[in-house]
Amino acid sequence: MSRRHARALAPAVVALLAVGLSASGCADPAGGSGPSSSGVSDAPATGERIAEAAELWGAAPQYVLTTAADGFEAVPSAAGVFGADGFSVQFGGRAGHTFMFSAVEGAMTADDCATVAVMDVGGGEVGGPVTCVEEDGALRRTAGDAEEYAVVRDGVLVRVSGSSADHEALREAAGNVHVPTGGELAALVEGTPVDPGAVDPGTVERGDLPPGDGAPDNSVDAGG
Repeated sequence: MSRRHARALAPAVVALLAVGLSASGCADPAGGSGPSSSGVSDAPATGERIAEAAELWGAAPQYVLTTAADGFEAVPSAAGVFGADGFSVQFGGRAGHTFMFSAVEGAMTADDCATVAVMDVGGGEVGGPVTCVEEDGALRRTAGDAEEYAVVRDGVLVRVSGSSADHEALREAAGNVHVPTGGELAALVEGTPVDPGAVDPGTVERGDLPPGDGAPDNSVDAGG
């Protein structure tokens, strides 16, 4: 399935997620989180739901991760594929500040940290020398006014990139990387914009075409 056609399936994927989430109304026998007061489970989303969402975005399922930071919320319309098959989503928060969460295949160590450019909130590279400091199992990276934390989880390189003004939020986000809950995933999918151009014109039913070869009837009646 092409990425454009996958994006056109957003409403269908939302419906599938909604059905699956509503069916999970019983408590987790293993002691995990049950449904929230809204009826949406706050347990981790199932592999099937994650795979459906990943296909919609054109990302690989193992990179569909998220995080949390006090005062910041994920922006569903800013979720999608990053690079070839990675995943990213922007978070918005206090005073209009934002940071970007991205997950791709790879690794980063203290030895090569300074050789990789820091990213800005849009995923672009920030110029200038990179300073790296190991901090609580993550690499704190700065370049000018940009700041980023990089962590590696099971072969996935996660980076939270923003401004040094949001230092505490970035550090918190780096420590809160997790598989999205059912509610988080459903919100991200539902907020994904559908590209109108992704609809195959050959599948559109038109009501203004006559039967037969489908050509419009432009004949004039006897009265002119």
